[in-house]
Amino acid sequence: MTVLLSVLGGYLLGSIPFGYIVGRFVSGKDVREGGSGATGATNIARQLGLKWAIPVAILDIAKGALPVVLTISFFDNPVWLPAATGIAAIVGHIFPVWIRFRGGKGVSTALGVAIVISPWGTLVALIAFVAAFAVARFVSIGSLAAVVAYFIAVFVFGAKIDASGLDTKIFAAALPIIVIWTHRSNISRIIKGKELRVKGQRD
Repeated sequence: MTVLLSVLGGYLLGSIPFGYIVGRFVSGKDVREGGSGATGATNIARQLGLKWAIPVAILDIAKGALPVVLTISFFDNPVWLPAATGIAAIVGHIFPVWIRFRGGKGVSTALGVAIVISPWGTLVALIAFVAAFAVARFVSIGSLAAVVAYFIAVFVFGAKIDASGLDTKIFAAALPIIVIWTHRSNISRIIKGKELRVKGQRD
């Protein structure tokens, strides 16, 4: 019951489609019909500008962090439950029950989960994101670099950054798989030289 309550709660919180709600409120349109077709902050920035993308990003981060914090606060076992709850929140963002399972790519929600599970690993990931984005100017490349850096930070330097727990390793192993899968269309566009930048223009 504990596992079901925590994981289901994580999924339902993660499913709240803040980008979709903001898009409807601001423009009256479904943001999934333009740009990358996602509900995340990057696609909001392409269509509505940073003014609306920033609050969407903050809310998406919060919906990843909150269920993990609540799980850690109220449930001691099993030890892998925080990771499972965080992954459920990310899956909720990608496949939100409220809008027919078409959501975002999970990066901001994953960031919220990562901050709670491994703050130092998250710092490494953010540095990798900034460096990759500065060079490539693509959010997708920055995101991919970030999840790979997080994986390396946890599995190679976990003992030094207090990130050697089972829940941390489970999350760090799942994260690149999820994000690479949700960015498969981006990867294809990058290979073809047609990836979208933040403002929507192609390279």
